[in-house]
Amino acid sequence: MSCRIKIEEYVDGLGNEDIIFISKLYSEKFSEYSEGAFFKIMERMVKEGKLIRLSKGIYFKNSENYTYNVNSILNHYFGENNDNGMYIGYQLYNKYGISNMVKDYSELYSTIVDQDKKNIGNIIISKVPMELNYDNTRIIEAFEILQNYDSIEKFNKEKFSTYARQFALGYNDESALRVLEKMKYKKSSIAFMKSILDMYHVNNSLGKYLNCASKYKIPKVTRVK
Repeated sequence: MSCRIKIEEYVDGLGNEDIIFISKLYSEKFSEYSEGAFFKIMERMVKEGKLIRLSKGIYFKNSENYTYNVNSILNHYFGENNDNGMYIGYQLYNKYGISNMVKDYSELYSTIVDQDKKNIGNIIISKVPMELNYDNTRIIEAFEILQNYDSIEKFNKEKFSTYARQFALGYNDESALRVLEKMKYKKSSIAFMKSILDMYHVNNSLGKYLNCASKYKIPKVTRVK
């Protein structure tokens, strides 16, 4: 069977909410064929109106009944076991009750996005340069919250204080150092995290990233017993 016929049969069998992630599709179902030929056929089907290009590397079947499925895209970039992606922005703040502001877009980090930043409809995906295991994710979440502390809308200070205590008690210093090797956060954000850890008497190595002679602007946080 030719590659073209096999692709057409696959597309014909798609449901109205199915999304095609072209690189994944090739590696899982069409790797027996030339990669160049496969991508040319897909682009030809776009020109013929059989497929619609949603974003780079992402397509769906052209159908009057097609329903844009946000969850399919999110599930892809989060991964089967939620180890390829993580929410940032207001979905993250909502997760911990720090803000109840609801936005009409989603922001996330992913290890498998094919460019530094990708916009797909109302989803904004940024590439993260490290493994998103449990401890790394908790550190990144904390830095994202602390770095944006002053700009978070409908901010709940009580919920933040509770979150800060929970974070401190579960802090992993090795993960924090790994994150700071791979990702850039402001020194004031590092100092903010250190102040929370010190408040709960949690040993940490964050001082190595700070200048002892500098005074960092750090918000006051209520200690929760």
